[in-house]
Amino acid sequence: MSSSQRHPRSTSRLAVAAIAAVAALGLGACAEDGSVSVPEFTLSGDGLEQLLEDARSQAESIGEDVRSLTDDLGSLPDDAQARAEEAVTAAQEAADEARAAVDDAAAAGDEARADAEQRLAEAQDALDQASQDLESVTSSLSGADASVRSALEDLRAQVDELSSEIDSSTS
Repeated sequence: MSSSQRHPRSTSRLAVAAIAAVAALGLGACAEDGSVSVPEFTLSGDGLEQLLEDARSQAESIGEDVRSLTDDLGSLPDDAQARAEEAVTAAQEAADEARAAVDDAAAAGDEARADAEQRLAEAQDALDQASQDLESVTSSLSGADASVRSALEDLRAQVDELSSEIDSSTS
């Protein structure tokens, strides 16, 4: 399957997951007093451009792994397959959100800087949650095909790498 094709079912799941993740992250980012803690950019224009290039590349790589892995998940028992599909979908969604957040940050002027910073923080939180979900699913698949477990672990490593890149760009 080419990297530009998507399963219609996966696309609708991504949309639903995106809405749920954004809503949950928006609520989770607020402190009890209603304030929101947002990191500041520490990158110069060149550093932000490099982050943008790296994030795009990572998001594309994650997308390719997700498309490849989706076919392999069919070998899992139904309950494990559903949990794995949810974790994989969350990883794809988080990677797409991170890429979009970095795009916004690169284009943000002074007035939009706070919104871009908030979106980066939310994207990083989504990546961290996706990593935890992938780890949980992978560890629960003790009897599963080794190639599926390995592919899930590789996907988690890529999600962690993208999260680290965003983390290193903010303070």
